[in-house]
Amino acid sequence: MDPQTIEDDLRAAMHAGPHPVPGWPDPVARVEHGITRRRRNRSVAAVAAAVLLTGVAFTGTLRSTTPPPTTLATVDATEQAAEPLIERRSPRPDRQPCRLDRVESLEWIVQSAPWGPSTGFALRPNNSERCTLSGTPQLSGTNVATGMSEPITAVSVGPLDDRITRQFPATVDPGEPARIHIRAATTCPEGQNPRSYRALVLTVGTRQLKLPEFRVLTDVCGADVSPWFVEPPLDYAPLNATVQAPTTLRAGQDFTYTVRIDNAFPRDYELRSCPVYRLGLAAEATDTWRRITCAPTSIAAHGSMRFTLRGRVPPDTPPGRHKLTWLAALSDGEAIIADMATDGAVVVIT
Repeated sequence: MDPQTIEDDLRAAMHAGPHPVPGWPDPVARVEHGITRRRRNRSVAAVAAAVLLTGVAFTGTLRSTTPPPTTLATVDATEQAAEPLIERRSPRPDRQPCRLDRVESLEWIVQSAPWGPSTGFALRPNNSERCTLSGTPQLSGTNVATGMSEPITAVSVGPLDDRITRQFPATVDPGEPARIHIRAATTCPEGQNPRSYRALVLTVGTRQLKLPEFRVLTDVCGADVSPWFVEPPLDYAPLNATVQAPTTLRAGQDFTYTVRIDNAFPRDYELRSCPVYRLGLAAEATDTWRRITCAPTSIAAHGSMRFTLRGRVPPDTPPGRHKLTWLAALSDGEAIIADMATDGAVVVIT
């Protein structure tokens, strides 16, 4: 057979074959869905911190601007204070011990969560797989009076704050922080004088891990060091949300904003009860949650639901650029966070 003929036949088949390769149905939506899923899975600290620090009071009414079948009736949400149910992962089983090679120090983390601000020391083990860090490390430091390094007496100052969900021991995924909580004992037994310490160090097995230099213990009679634990992240509903609000607001101003919730999936999302929600601005904390009173319904596949709400800028909000954030919790404990990609909607306070 003539080689040139074979080559011609092959070229013709490649360019004009009778069975073209089918493409993705709605490829843009597939890519957007993948991006959304990955953003949602990267839930940790930076996004959660920006979204969950809150400081806006609530007034006025809620009304829906979405046509049936995803319509919610107009309701008064001003007096419907409520506590949210936030779903968290059940404790993970223990895994291989975490490696601490090439880990030289601990971070100081200040993070806001549904239960309130959470602070403490965090360690990111050098593991490529899930691992467990357990036990209680020994705390030591340099005695300011003598200049000598010495162990700091371990004491108990009572249970940890039970508003924070902690799981012991710290079974963490790669990059996830294992945490420790240190509380100073400021009351001394009779006859014992308080001491002050700097250059604090935690001993974990054979490793000595430095605490940030700005963390010191002043006038203490020991310290309560917790075992290693993990604060599990939120579980997110398969919904996207965005906030539309005036771009410029005044301190003390009442304003109206709209929350749009999108169901990006090809199936209905059953809304068994209406969300408990919280609005935030200017990184000021508030304990106020409000429940949207409505008839349970569903959000259609690839459908949307809009809520029009009212909020108020606290009078003492400093001028400048801030993020307006919105968090909702559903009856099954899943969370909806608006504008995750940008950590909130930008507003300028004048």
